[in-house]
Amino acid sequence: MPKPLRVPFDGLAPGVCPLGAPLARYVTRVHRLGPGAALCLFDPQTGLEADGELVDGPSPEVWCRVGAPRPSGYRPLPVHLLQGLGKADKPEEVIRAATALGVASVRLVQTERSVARLSPERGGGRLERWRRIAVEAARQSGRGDIPALTGPSALEEALASVDAEVRVALAASAEPLFFRLGRWRGGEPVALLVGPEGGLGAAERQLAASAGFLPASLGSTTLRTELAGVAALGALVALAAAPIDS
Repeated sequence: MPKPLRVPFDGLAPGVCPLGAPLARYVTRVHRLGPGAALCLFDPQTGLEADGELVDGPSPEVWCRVGAPRPSGYRPLPVHLLQGLGKADKPEEVIRAATALGVASVRLVQTERSVARLSPERGGGRLERWRRIAVEAARQSGRGDIPALTGPSALEEALASVDAEVRVALAASAEPLFFRLGRWRGGEPVALLVGPEGGLGAAERQLAASAGFLPASLGSTTLRTELAGVAALGALVALAAAPIDS
């Protein structure tokens, strides 16, 4: 039996209520569901979910009977990504993948080699778009919440915000990431710093080192910034699932 369609729904509460217009179109036009169809509603802000069922009701609204909310049971990895701000749609790619891979937070960082430059006004609008992308990635991956999304921030501000004992910064010609993490298996917070296109500058690398970030590499292959972060996060996911003596 197929699983119910998962849809984001802010402010879950039991009872019969109309779906908002965008969600109603998604449910009835994209997936062609009608009265009697089951849904799984999740609130990405609270981490709650509830069973739902489409029911008949006054047009033109689409109505849903919402069951009692419950904790989703999803637990993100205690991984905090500090990602150098890339150009074009690179930040969106990173946020989409990081959400699906289960990170706790993503902070976009403005660095000296960041090609993209966002004003506070543009940054606010972009942050809302990034949130929508994270919500969609959570829906597709079965995640019950979304990462905390912040930035773009100056590097110094981002480094000062870190509250994690384990801190690594991706860098070429450094100790492999596996060795830097030692016996970490997901039990304590990790901060991962990834530079933009061209990497971090010399002064920025020194700043990161002063903040306790140890350089770590993913091998000899040169990866694009959005791929490097995703590859490192994938390694963390695999490591967190491994036995401690592996």
